[in-house]
Amino acid sequence: MTKKPERLDCIDVKRRAQRKLAKALAGKTPEEQVETLRRMAAQTPLWKTLERARPERPRNTVRTPGKRRSTG
Repeated sequence: MTKKPERLDCIDVKRRAQRKLAKALAGKTPEEQVETLRRMAAQTPLWKTLERARPERPRNTVRTPGKRRSTG
């Protein structure tokens, strides 16, 4: 007999993630918070997949600070 899979409690998962973020960001400056969020994101499987899929930019390409593409 197969075991019935547990139901996923999405609200509980969300609340646990929010508590973890709040604890990690508590008492930090905005700049430190950004760095913490970037470091945490870089450890996720989704981020790692996106980084592998990102095409490398040619070395002679220069990004112009302050100019962003419109997202429509």
